[in-house]
Amino acid sequence: MVKLMPQEAHSNAKFNTQPYLTAGFRDKFGDLSYLVATLTLLKILTERVNSSAGADYLQIVEYNGKRFWVIESEGYITFLLPEEY
Repeated sequence: MVKLMPQEAHSNAKFNTQPYLTAGFRDKFGDLSYLVATLTLLKILTERVNSSAGADYLQIVEYNGKRFWVIESEGYITFLLPEEY
């Protein structure tokens, strides 16, 4: 299950650009990598982007107890592990 952690700030990030999955993210989630990314984007769009508060450019997410980050920057949405930053 995808769980969005609390945001540090609220902004106007749209999360509607090209997604990129880092090697560490793909290694951690294996065959489920693209499914996890898709479910996460849907959750960010419905719960953050389309809410009145808006979405921060950095989202901290958990999937089955595994934490990762989703960052929107410079025309990309990057799915990465915190240790890859």
